[in-house]
Amino acid sequence: MVLEGQSKTDLQSLPIETTTVRVDGRNWTVYSELVLTMFLWGLAWPVGRLLATDLPPVSIAALRYAIVVPVLFGILKIKGQPIRLERKWIANLVIMGLFSTTLYQIFFLYGVRYAAASDDSLVIGIGPVLIAIMASFVLNERMTKTKGLGFISGLAGIGVISLLSPNTAVLNRLLGISLVFGGAVAYAIYTVTLRRFVGANRADNTSPTPSSLAILAWISLFGWVFLIPLSLSEAPWTYSWSPISWLGIVYLALLSTMVGYFFYVEGVSKIGAGRAAIFGNLVPVFGVITSVLLLHENLSPWHGVSFLLILAGVVLVNKQKKIEQTGQR
Repeated sequence: MVLEGQSKTDLQSLPIETTTVRVDGRNWTVYSELVLTMFLWGLAWPVGRLLATDLPPVSIAALRYAIVVPVLFGILKIKGQPIRLERKWIANLVIMGLFSTTLYQIFFLYGVRYAAASDDSLVIGIGPVLIAIMASFVLNERMTKTKGLGFISGLAGIGVISLLSPNTAVLNRLLGISLVFGGAVAYAIYTVTLRRFVGANRADNTSPTPSSLAILAWISLFGWVFLIPLSLSEAPWTYSWSPISWLGIVYLALLSTMVGYFFYVEGVSKIGAGRAAIFGNLVPVFGVITSVLLLHENLSPWHGVSFLLILAGVVLVNKQKKIEQTGQR
């Protein structure tokens, strides 16, 4: 699932064929597409805040996926990829849809309603750290001091922006940042579930493994189904939906979700998941820059401190992973 910069981790778990090539002119095209993808995901934060400030957040998410779901299944049909759903997959796909689409979208949009988009876009960067910690318990990966230090560093970064952000003219900064952190937790649960699901299907020779596009389409559909009744409870028909509002929803659906997904998958297939994931660190940078430019949010050195602490956490957990992989060779 492609969600405001969180997809870099879960896409590494999906069944995507990779053909890493040498750095040449063609790779620079891929790099440009990846940078554009990070910009699209970063821009989603101020766009989300613009929408959620005056409109019902869950209804925004429901409308977003009312566009995304038909487009995904349409692309599946055009590509001739199987849409058929194995009964044994349903429970896992429903759970993944609930966490990656329903809960994440609710946390994301309520988070940007209550806190500054620039602050929130930094907080979501802790996602890879949370995934590494959860994988230690759920997937029986090693829990080490290095991972622990990474977790502490990431939390310190969130603490800095929560307490020292210059963006005080918001509804409730601590609540908003806590909601976005909750979204990161929900997405980490989804990612760990996805890894276990893909691993189990690869080990099962009795049925084919679903493609990354099919997985994305089904979890989007199931997550959207949960969003619909929650959206109706907000009575969205009582709000004024301007042309700018619809433009923002279309942006989140088609550019942030669809274009971002396909550019990122292209990057993973050409240069490998590890190198493509490095670009994900640009999402909070673009999130902060676009929020300052579009929303005129305040910028201070504490944003840089928060970013570096969270980035250090990501580096620490990834460093531990590389050490473990080297030791297994």
